[in-house]
Amino acid sequence: MSANDIAMKQAWTQVAAEAARLKGAKLLDLFAADPKRVEALSFAAPHLNADFSKQRIDGAAMNAIGALAGAADFDGWRAKLFGGEIVNTTEGRAAKHWALRITDPPGGDNDVTRVLDRMHAFAHEIAESGDFDALIHLGIGGSDFGPRVVLDALKAHRRPNITVRFAANVDGADVADAIEGLDPRRTLLIVVSKTFTTQETLANAEFVRAWGPARIAAATAAPEKAVAWGVAAEDVFPFWDWVGGRYSLWSSVSLVCEIALTHGVFFRMLEGAEEMDNHFRDTPFTQNLPAISAAVQMWNREALGHGSYALIPYAERLRLLPTWAQQLEMESNGKGVTRDGASLERSSCAVTWGVAGTNAQHSFFQLLHQGVEEVPVEFIVNAGAQEGPPSHRAKVYANALAQARALMVGKTAAQAKAEMIATGMSEAEAVRLAPHRTFTGNRASTLMAIDELSPEALGALLAFYEHRTFTEGVLAGINSFDQWGVELGKEMANALLPALEGGTPAADLDPSTAAWVRQLRT
Repeated sequence: MSANDIAMKQAWTQVAAEAARLKGAKLLDLFAADPKRVEALSFAAPHLNADFSKQRIDGAAMNAIGALAGAADFDGWRAKLFGGEIVNTTEGRAAKHWALRITDPPGGDNDVTRVLDRMHAFAHEIAESGDFDALIHLGIGGSDFGPRVVLDALKAHRRPNITVRFAANVDGADVADAIEGLDPRRTLLIVVSKTFTTQETLANAEFVRAWGPARIAAATAAPEKAVAWGVAAEDVFPFWDWVGGRYSLWSSVSLVCEIALTHGVFFRMLEGAEEMDNHFRDTPFTQNLPAISAAVQMWNREALGHGSYALIPYAERLRLLPTWAQQLEMESNGKGVTRDGASLERSSCAVTWGVAGTNAQHSFFQLLHQGVEEVPVEFIVNAGAQEGPPSHRAKVYANALAQARALMVGKTAAQAKAEMIATGMSEAEAVRLAPHRTFTGNRASTLMAIDELSPEALGALLAFYEHRTFTEGVLAGINSFDQWGVELGKEMANALLPALEGGTPAADLDPSTAAWVRQLRT
């Protein structure tokens, strides 16, 4: 066993000891024991602050996690990330998505800024020409989720005269919806695929191209393939193999955003992300918001045994954030082996799920409050100006704060019984119903706030999740930048397609798959 392995084993032993001490602890007792708990467990970064005081954690536990970060060489891996060194060890690549956000690069002239300048000029041409009133963006995964979340979140900054449609699913209904009601003579098609071989995207692109859009653009790391497919070279916007798909929204993948958002908004988002990059790169682990948040995620998952968490933005404009974060976190860290190929002794990623509050309260919060298993919750609120009726601002805050408090405080059977009797209910009926109106409470949550829903704050928030995901990968000892688990299903789909289109099924299919091929073939 290497010295590093020994250090990691010792660090995990201490984390496990702290978890055993705190696993049954009452959150309200932790507050009673430390009057400065909120202050001690609140952290800030550009445009974002977070309160972890409702998590089952304390100073000793944080110290143990800090020691684990040291044993995992958090500082070293962070330096490799920002030094452009190879951190994607299975593919021999750097992960330089942060370089897309350097808004004032040394010398001011590099490939990144040249592409950004081209995007800006193209966006100005399209938006100001008066020839286009619709954009269709075709991509899938990271080529779809990022631009969607940006345009939905920044609706207040959209150009009013341009309609944007997305299609990702290879189910034909998706792309049929995308063209419905549009005039192809006034539509720009944007095809986004890193390899320009993605089956779903190219199938959709062939359909829309046959529909006859006035112009076609592409964003890809394989420009020559886009040109061969039929896109004019001057309308191809490259990005690079050191940009993972789920980290690519900062690149030409977001050409649709540069066009659909008003002048300068996309650049402002890059500036906000760069502010978060600087915080993550320069701040020690103990005060580093993405790193501390990663530690809390790891603590809940590995030390306390919570296999999932709910991400609930109490901001309608952030309603797509959980969908975007699902891919970022689970595609990055859903791994079974370490960087060295050894089987993991513990998991490396929780299940991410959620929708916007207050809708979530009327969907699955029943399970969060009274279900058998505890599911930690991450609440996000917008602390700045909000759209719509001014009176709704206090209501959305009241609901977010109440849900976090209710998860922690709960309600005893005695309290439930007393409340029912106070309304005139008989004691016998109150006793009967009390178990159904009891809340165990003592359930963990985090409350985060962005200072406003500005382009800068959105950029910082999305970069926060990227850096948190990276840190969780470091703590788990995995490579967060490959996604081989995505490939096997793709390979099998390509092998099955000829049979489903009328060819002869492969002889080595399992009986179930073979039966379904016979039933579903064209």
